[in-house]
Amino acid sequence: MKKLILSLFIFCIVIQAYSQKYVQVWGDEFNTPGLPDSTKWDYEVGKIRNAELQYYTYKRSENARIQDTVLIIEARKEAFQGASYTSASLVSRYKGDWLYGKFEIRAKVPTGKGTWPAIWMMPTNSEYGGWPKSGEMDIMEYVGMNANNLYYTAHFEGTNGTGHQSSGIQTSYNQPYTKFITFTFIWSPTKLEWYADGVKKYTYNKPTGDYRVWPFDKMFYMILNLAYGGSWGAQQGIDDTKLPHKFYIDYVRIYQLQESEGPFSLNIEPASGGTIDVSPKMESYPEGTMVTLTAKPAEGYEFDKWLHLGSANPMKLEVAKDMTLIPVFKKKNEIIINGDFSQGMKNWGNWYFQSTQWKATGTVVDGVYKINVTQPGTAYWHIVDQQLGIPLVKDVTYLITFDAWADNPNSMDVFLSKNHSDYGNYYSTVKAVTATKQQFSWTVKMAQASDPNCRFGFGIGKFSGNIYLDNVSIEKVVTTGNEQISEMQDDLFQLFPNPANDYLGITNTTSRTLQPTIKLYNLQGQLISNLWENKPIAAGQQIRVNLVDGEVANGIYFLNISTSENSTTKKLIISRTSN
Repeated sequence: MKKLILSLFIFCIVIQAYSQKYVQVWGDEFNTPGLPDSTKWDYEVGKIRNAELQYYTYKRSENARIQDTVLIIEARKEAFQGASYTSASLVSRYKGDWLYGKFEIRAKVPTGKGTWPAIWMMPTNSEYGGWPKSGEMDIMEYVGMNANNLYYTAHFEGTNGTGHQSSGIQTSYNQPYTKFITFTFIWSPTKLEWYADGVKKYTYNKPTGDYRVWPFDKMFYMILNLAYGGSWGAQQGIDDTKLPHKFYIDYVRIYQLQESEGPFSLNIEPASGGTIDVSPKMESYPEGTMVTLTAKPAEGYEFDKWLHLGSANPMKLEVAKDMTLIPVFKKKNEIIINGDFSQGMKNWGNWYFQSTQWKATGTVVDGVYKINVTQPGTAYWHIVDQQLGIPLVKDVTYLITFDAWADNPNSMDVFLSKNHSDYGNYYSTVKAVTATKQQFSWTVKMAQASDPNCRFGFGIGKFSGNIYLDNVSIEKVVTTGNEQISEMQDDLFQLFPNPANDYLGITNTTSRTLQPTIKLYNLQGQLISNLWENKPIAAGQQIRVNLVDGEVANGIYFLNISTSENSTTKKLIISRTSN
């Protein structure tokens, strides 16, 4: 009996020694003024869903900015791209993706009829199919028409035959728009739990292992947005006399379980296109060790991101658990991600089915994307797989290439189109696919206005059986050799200060939004740094470019600012006391 008691005592000590705790793995405190951190957040662009009234803008400070250590997402009444209202929607996809964890967000909602702010999560790769099959987790939703209620919901396909079920709760909260509330969401392999200011509001327990009621075993990313109007937000009408409305987010903090005590391993997956420097480099790391990771692209490549963690380079990381990092390099001027399918289904599997009667699935086998169409349609667009968030620049020519073959030859539609608003095509062509592997290659020039949020896809609705894709690429066609600096054609931008120190302010002095590329050259005409690439600058807006990160030495330079209309070259003096 004494031996049994001693064994139980030792067992309890072991369990206690290895008890799990949550450690922070990602976050944003929103402490740096200006636009949101592009190494952590991207944008949805356009009129996206739910018949909402707003146009989600891209990197526009009027709609998304950090001010007084708080992220402000602002809905405004203004004519923009055919809409009467603007707002912003920030997404962490591929820069912040997680499987399980504790998610803590401190935020204050706006009020007023028509407002619809949300903190929510969507599947990174939609591996179970389009919405709602792959799930949706709403950490918090609010609609101004129900001013004293907050909503916590999970969405999934369900088993009742309707194709959409949900589990959630509406809770009363007196005047939530008057204070910051800490929303906590805990996602484990067996349940989802919602809290507000530490008080549990709802639990959804995993019913079975059926993905139709529990698709929450894949990676998800976060969305912070402020919608206006729409199928829910405008159910009782809108009152746009109260605009603008502001959604405040104080911080986002993501935690995951530390499954064992340290020291911890830090593994870097090999990546084609570059190498990684780790400092300090150790066999194992005590908890709390700060590590600096620097990605060094090979010739002809550029660093893209640390998959699921962000795109900062170098990146500082506090080691608090065993981690595996996946660096992603891409060919210079390449805008397709994972076109060789070396990362499996990453960035693919974004299915569109015109009807539930059409069915197809995709897998990667030996580095080849194999699509199996089990229930074909009668038109190309009845079944589509696509890559989203493709940026296209006005007047730029793109080289499209890919390999394709099929068990049952047929033809498919290959398209570039909007990923917003009316989802209309910029370009579409039909290619005949045979049983023999062949390479398709041609160029396309973007004749429309620049669009940072496009789709590239394959309409395969007429096929049956297996289709195979490999080496998918869309590459910007650029002139090789030394770049030429254009002469000044117009004085569209103002520099301040000049001489500059760590930062340079560049102001759009015109009355319209411009989308320039800004490059820094030395006096010999050699390119030193790309400071700004095809991103909008609103009329009168000043941007600040960082001269520290590029380690630019003191001296005299030429700054070339080019738009689709003209090009301006200005002399810039850099003088830093700590250079």
